[in-house]
Amino acid sequence: MYDTMPEQEMKETVVETLHEKNEKKSVFIEPTSTPFVVLFLWSLLLSVLSVANPFLTNLATNLQSQNLYAGWAMAQGQVIYGNIYGTSGLLYYLANWAGSLFMGNIFFAAMQCLALFVAGIYLLKIVYQLTAVKNTSIKILSLFYCLTLALGWGGLYSSIFAFPFVFGSLYFLMRYVTGEASDRGFIGFGALGALIFMIDPVTSLVFYLVTFLALLVYNIWAKKKAHGLYQLFAILVGFSLVFYPLGYYTVLNGSFGLAISQILYPWDSLHFSGQHLLYNGLLYGGLIIGLGIVVTWVRSFSLPANSLERFLQLFSFFASLILVLFVFFLPDQGAYQLLPVLPFFLILLSMWLGKSKLKRGGRHSRVQKSTSILGTYVAKNAFLPLLAVAYLIGFPLVNHYILSSGEASERVSAANYIKSKSKNTDKIYAWDTTAALYQASGRLSAVPILTPSLYQGTDENQMSLVNSLKETTPTYILVNNQVSLLQDIKKQLKENYQQADLKLNHFKLYKLITNQYLVFKIKFKVFFHKILIFFVEVI
Repeated sequence: MYDTMPEQEMKETVVETLHEKNEKKSVFIEPTSTPFVVLFLWSLLLSVLSVANPFLTNLATNLQSQNLYAGWAMAQGQVIYGNIYGTSGLLYYLANWAGSLFMGNIFFAAMQCLALFVAGIYLLKIVYQLTAVKNTSIKILSLFYCLTLALGWGGLYSSIFAFPFVFGSLYFLMRYVTGEASDRGFIGFGALGALIFMIDPVTSLVFYLVTFLALLVYNIWAKKKAHGLYQLFAILVGFSLVFYPLGYYTVLNGSFGLAISQILYPWDSLHFSGQHLLYNGLLYGGLIIGLGIVVTWVRSFSLPANSLERFLQLFSFFASLILVLFVFFLPDQGAYQLLPVLPFFLILLSMWLGKSKLKRGGRHSRVQKSTSILGTYVAKNAFLPLLAVAYLIGFPLVNHYILSSGEASERVSAANYIKSKSKNTDKIYAWDTTAALYQASGRLSAVPILTPSLYQGTDENQMSLVNSLKETTPTYILVNNQVSLLQDIKKQLKENYQQADLKLNHFKLYKLITNQYLVFKIKFKVFFHKILIFFVEVI
């Protein structure tokens, strides 16, 4: 009887056999081809479904709306970290700024499409090394895009732009462990580290902390202690070659100190007690169980592995564990904060599903397993991933169209009113759950912290917001009735503002009283406040 197996399946079987023969060795396997069309279509789909799309902008989270504002405001001469509070890296905001200069947010979405496309290329290489089957690799690649869409619904998060550099760095480490890369390559590795830091600092710090520990253990085990010092030096050289030229931007505009402070905000805001722990436990606990992260942690260690796979197991496990624990203690919530976990989770998942597939025995059973790998992932996790994805995609829609029905239209009405009643140079403030008011009205924020419902995890930021509003006195302040007002802000609104003649159900719009006596009074209070602060600092 003739073998009717297609040519592609025969090629994959040969590769699988090679993989099995070299199971106890670290042999580097390159994919035979790359499905560029599939990668591009997935990347395009995610970018079309981003909040850069005018039809979806109203679905933007608080952070997404502030990211969009940052690029728009920078195009008007505002300084990131100075006039605009931000915790992402400088390169991310510069890309956002460039996107606002050319074609608006659409160009920013196009840059995201490119980032996802490149990330997919490197992820395919990594997964193929672990599974040795192209079909399996493509299916895990599709899972990556699905989970990115679900966790980062609306896109444009800095973590997404960091993906290609994270996967590229992981790919280099794989090549080093298999002997395909020399110590000189760590200069480029350090440069990639600087790029990650300049896009998503939190992911960068965790990634390179785990890298340092992993290389330390590996070099000791491989009796390459001397190599470790050279590698560290090479990483620092590569990091400096990228970091200093880009970082000098903040030195020129005088925001370097502010940049460091704001980038470190996630670490400073960690709270190991408080009401947020209950919500975080329910949200993130449900997601890591629902998406199968916990099961994957356990399953990935239950299978034998060669030295390369052992290295990746330990690396990915500790990196994902640290990142998961990190978000549990953050006061600012959102499913998007699990995006940095995805690269490491998918590596462990590839080991579990790909390795178990190879152990089934018989080429026909392997092919069958390959075609049902996504079904295996869903079934082994009690179909909870489907429920988790449905929640992640459905909740923004339900929240916007049902729970917050009417808010978006009233926000537009307030924006149009402000635009018609104020000058282009007037500053406003949105005491709201989103920063959408600024771009809709064409007016800049009076203070760097754009809304009171984000970046309030430290006492310093809370005081900064109150003091900034006292000193700048925005021409208009839009107050969302669902966002509680601080006593100092209530007092300021009562003394210096009056309600505008715009009838709204979900908001109150306050206009600054502009008689000469009040202007003098406000300026005197600001001057007295500055003098008081000066004497306190001197004492």
